Amino acid sequence: MGYPVKVLQFGEGVFLRAFADWMVERMNASGRFGGSVSIVKPRPGAFPEAYARQGMRYTVSLKGILRGERVESRERIRCVERLVNPYEAFGAFIAEAANPELVLVLSNTTESGIAPSAADGAADRPASSFPGKLTQFLRARYEAFDGDRKKGLVILPCELIEDNGRVLRDLVLGHADRWYGDNRFSAWLREANSWLDSLVDRIVTGYTEEERAAVLAAEDFDDELVVVAEPYHFLALRGPESLESVLPLRASGLNVRWSEDISPYRELKVRLLNGSHTLMALCGIPLGAVQVRDCLGRPALMQALKAYQLGETIPTMAAPRAECEAYLDSVLERFANPDLFHKLEGIASKSVSKWASRILPTAGAGAAARGRAPVLAAFTLAALVDLYTSARPPQDEAAALGWFASRAGAFAAAPEAAMAEALSASGPWAAAGAKPGLAAPGFAAEAARRLQAIRGLGMARALEAATQDSKKECGRA
Repeated sequence: MGYPVKVLQFGEGVFLRAFADWMVERMNASGRFGGSVSIVKPRPGAFPEAYARQGMRYTVSLKGILRGERVESRERIRCVERLVNPYEAFGAFIAEAANPELVLVLSNTTESGIAPSAADGAADRPASSFPGKLTQFLRARYEAFDGDRKKGLVILPCELIEDNGRVLRDLVLGHADRWYGDNRFSAWLREANSWLDSLVDRIVTGYTEEERAAVLAAEDFDDELVVVAEPYHFLALRGPESLESVLPLRASGLNVRWSEDISPYRELKVRLLNGSHTLMALCGIPLGAVQVRDCLGRPALMQALKAYQLGETIPTMAAPRAECEAYLDSVLERFANPDLFHKLEGIASKSVSKWASRILPTAGAGAAARGRAPVLAAFTLAALVDLYTSARPPQDEAAALGWFASRAGAFAAAPEAAMAEALSASGPWAAAGAKPGLAAPGFAAEAARRLQAIRGLGMARALEAATQDSKKECGRA
């Protein structure tokens, strides 16, 4: 399309395609950006062959209700310029660092992607972790431009962890200190680059054969990369709005908020939207639900969800209760979008790190406030353990899966002790790079009791009992 590469993107998943790349396309359409994207493979494996077959083009289909009006549109994304696989062509990955037009690094490597890795080395081709690869890349850029501070980048991680930009910065600085011991390089990393904390919000359900067929019929374009998403989108960025001169997001009509404090946006979204997703996946899959919309038609599951959010989560949040309840109502309305096929299997993947960021705040704050374990928060941990020790655990990091596989017998023989170990520093959260840090009295015992109920009564009856107990304890019976 003739635009220089201005964006280096770590990750090729459907969310980035329907959110970040869609935003780049919108900025280009406004005439304010004029940049294309190089996509970097963050993990071993090949890119889909469809990228090359389709000339790096694909479709984002937006479907649903926005501000009371029906939206159904298709937008062709043309901003992807090239694919870079550092596992197959490390030199090509490093060469991207010498691009004088580059201004932005984007990433979405899931919550477990921004994590320390002692196994990484400067000489690896490439480093195994995302922070390690980014350190290698930024070192190459520093050297290519002789430490020119004008060649620093805006670094915008989209992973759903708290303070994601600052956490990523500190991991990169740690790698830099260990690998290079160059104070000038470390100062360049801190001062020449803008490390943005972010909060992203759009439900993206991904590829469907039905939408592929619809695009083919309407546009004669056989799109194997088509992505379906809701029309709603929101991006909160911790940083000065002066960065709009580099990233004209708001000027291009996008729903973006620049602020020095994005924690209120993050808490609402992560705990009420993402936390609801995780509860529905962990409890819905054993009930036979396949997608989010299936859960809405199961009264026991929805009663549990509302009891958890209204009774256990919202009372521990900083925002006014009315604002939280209004946001929860909007979330449930978005979940009911009949055009989205949002698979619970995908939501359940990487649940170890997701539970730590989405459910743990409710578990810890609720226990501190009441002096006892929140029942449904503990139930989600029990449901996670049951799913991860089943014959078909979700996709996750090998270390986390191995931890549960090695202790499946312990959860059957001595569930409380096993649950206490799970919550300790040696538990699966540490193995996956996310430490729960939960020492709430009685939480391990409550989670163990709920695990026994799931296995003895079945998910449906155990969930109904936990919901009633939660309502009684929260005074909402």
